Amino acid sequence: MILQNKVALITGSSKGLGRAIALRYASLGANIVINYSKDKGPADEVMAACLAKGVKAICVQGDASKIADIENMFSQALTAFGKIDIVVANAGIELVNVNLIDYTEADFDRLFIINAKGTFFVMQQAAKHISDGGRIINISSSTTVRPQPGESGYGGSKTPAKYFVEVLSKEIAHRKVTVNSIIPGPIDKSGIFTDMPDTDPYKKSLIDATPLGRLGLAEDVANVAEFLASDNASFITGEHLLMNGGASF
Repeated sequence: MILQNKVALITGSSKGLGRAIALRYASLGANIVINYSKDKGPADEVMAACLAKGVKAICVQGDASKIADIENMFSQALTAFGKIDIVVANAGIELVNVNLIDYTEADFDRLFIINAKGTFFVMQQAAKHISDGGRIINISSSTTVRPQPGESGYGGSKTPAKYFVEVLSKEIAHRKVTVNSIIPGPIDKSGIFTDMPDTDPYKKSLIDATPLGRLGLAEDVANVAEFLASDNASFITGEHLLMNGGASF
């Protein structure tokens, strides 16, 4: 129970990576603030699973691209628990396999308003309200490390947050708060791969290019999120941890 009595707020935690991280933190003793944008049903399921682990949990509706919603999210967390120890900026949207020449203004705005702007203001609220000695974790993407055709918009929208991490880590280091990124490669059963079979040519090409012979899993990301939230990572800040099975893409 290495996170016992801690309070963790995870944006976009009703499904996918956010869900896996929320459940992992709950299993380690943390009280959980679950955030969802539109669909309350999956968020309630995550909350029930957290409560079953013997911790406290609340659900907060909020669009992580809207500043008022972000502020309300943190306000409700503080009202419910009196403090916030861990913030995971996970909410985001994915759009890949679209060449730069084919992007529309609407595509660009949709990506950047949540992946860049939204993450910035989640991190801002985290910096304002997180307890001394806390942890801020950004969920990035391997598209920011190894650019590939068809990923200009998505990878471009995820890149600014890495810079935010490096700057914020220095600005609040005096409070012993660490700020880091997790950089996953493609994650099976999540995002565009939620229902994609292994026989799909695109998915198969990614698996074939991964030395460990598979795509990542949400649990793999939760493993790293557990480490970065723990005391074992207390001397790591301003860093970006790549986890993609050794893939060259």
